[in-house]
Parts: sequence; structure tokens; C-alpha cells
Amino acid sequence: MDHIPQMDHLPQNNISKESNKMQKVVVVIPAFNESNNIIQIIKDTKKYAFEVIVVDDGSTDNTLQKALSTDAKVLRNRRNCGKGVALKKGLIESINYDPDIIVTIDADGQHDPHDIPNLLEPIQNGSADMVIGSRYITKKINEVPLVRRVGLSIINMLNHSLENTTVKDTQSGFRAYSKSVIKVITNSDSRGYGAENEQLAEAETHGFSIVEVPVNIKYGGLENTSKKHPFFHGTHLVSIILKIAIEKRPLLFFGLGGVILIIISLLPMIKMLIIFNETRYFSIPLFLISMGLIFIGILLIMISFILYALNRIKRKLDR
Repeated sequence: MDHIPQMDHLPQNNISKESNKMQKVVVVIPAFNESNNIIQIIKDTKKYAFEVIVVDDGSTDNTLQKALSTDAKVLRNRRNCGKGVALKKGLIESINYDPDIIVTIDADGQHDPHDIPNLLEPIQNGSADMVIGSRYITKKINEVPLVRRVGLSIINMLNHSLENTTVKDTQSGFRAYSKSVIKVITNSDSRGYGAENEQLAEAETHGFSIVEVPVNIKYGGLENTSKKHPFFHGTHLVSIILKIAIEKRPLLFFGLGGVILIIISLLPMIKMLIIFNETRYFSIPLFLISMGLIFIGILLIMISFILYALNRIKRKLDR
């Protein structure tokens, strides 16, 4: 996908609750220890949804009890399985309602449910299959805490360079999907926060149209919105990005790596020949190093072709 259009201003949208119900908008809310926010989030999202599905991911506070006190559909993981698992569970459940549009929103209070109509509009007017609520096309990016802003910049840079995506806010969990996208994005198998990366990669691989719209993100006055240490969170995201990049471009990562190793193998081989020419001594260690590099290089090249062929078969089966 060469270009992702962006909307620079919050669009005015007069879509009523009744209109959204007719269009069957289903909202999925993964939640873990969000007892302070969950009721208000449900109440606000319900204004724009035919159904709200809350997936309690093994909360240890009373998030589950508060969610059950509302008229939302509530699912529960008996233990904390990770955001990716909760999201997937909610998205699969949403299919039972035969929705036209599915929205995902975090339960930590950072996202404003009243921005939902802005996410719906590009899908409703046929200009997008997937919409991402982005903090990078608003005028408030400087309000993001410095540590988080730096971390997000690094993750986004890796996404752009390794996965070749032009989406600016790859980590946003505030998204809307047309029903045609759901089958594809539920193929993601990340258990944690890398699920959003996998969903984006799957949607781009299958050629779905993606746009970003500006949304309001709240940082002040909230409890710690991250349930995971920043180092482990970042490490997990980097591993997911590398995994996706390798799966999408095996010829580049494995094939090129193999060619580089074969070229490097020439160095000990040349050194061995120089020594032999001068002293008639045949260096077995240098020979073994050279042959080992050649063997690994050829193996990587073979793996790259196998993965490339498997990817092509998978894409054909998914069509």
C-alpha cells in the first residue's frame, strides 16, 4: 500500500444512535483491572453501538462485577492472558452479531468514545476498510509523556523501516473495521500488545484500505495505563515487529542474510589459501569456518525460498 490518506481535522458527524444501531456497530473493549473506568466507558460507547462486548482479561479487581452490572455483553478469561487474546476473543464474539462495523477501544480512559463517529465515517462512506484513531495527526502530540513519546517513536520507526507501513500511529488500539476485515485480523496470534501490529500487517498484506483519523487522547488524571513494565512491553513489541517483517519478506531477511554469510566465508578461505601458498600448511580451522559459513548461508537461502512459497500459498488460500 503506497499511501494512507489522513484526515487533518475532526470531521463533523451527525450520525445518531439509532442510525448506528441500524448499521450494527459493535464495540469490543478488552479490559484488565479497569474498575475505575469500565462503567463510564461502556455507557459512552453504548451511545454509538448496537452492542458492546467487554472481555475481562482475568482482572483481580472488581472490573468484571462492574461490567456485569451494565447491559454490555461480558466475556471473561479466568486468568490474565494478554490483550491480544482478549481482543481476539471479543472480535470473534462480535461476528455472532453480523455487524457492519466493529470498533475496538481501550478501557483505560485514554480514548474518548465520543470520537467513535469519526472512526465510523470513512468506512460508512466507502473510503476505507480499516480506520485507526491516531494521536500523530492531531495538534496535541506534545502532550504525550516524553518517555512514552520516545518509545512510540522507536516502535513506529521500526514498523516503517522493517514492515514498510506508512501508518503513523501503529500502536493505537482505537480502531474501526469493516466486516470484511474481521476474518483476516483474527488470524493474528500475538497474546500481548503486539496484536495491533499483527492486525495492521494482515490488513495491509491483503490489500485493505487503511486511513487514520485524529482522535483525542487523554494522559493526565489517569492511573498507570500501562499494565506492563516499559522495557518488557517494548521488547515484546520489537520481537513482534521482527517476526512480522521476516514473515512478510523472507527473501530479504533470510535470503540476503544467506548471501552475506557466503560472501563472508570467502575471507577465511582466502586467508587459508594465502597461508597454504606461503607455507604449504593447510589450516583445517579456517577451512571448517569457511565451510560452516557456506553451509549456513545456503541453508538460509533455502529457508527463504520455502517461506516465500508458503506465504504465496497462504495468501491464495485466504482469498
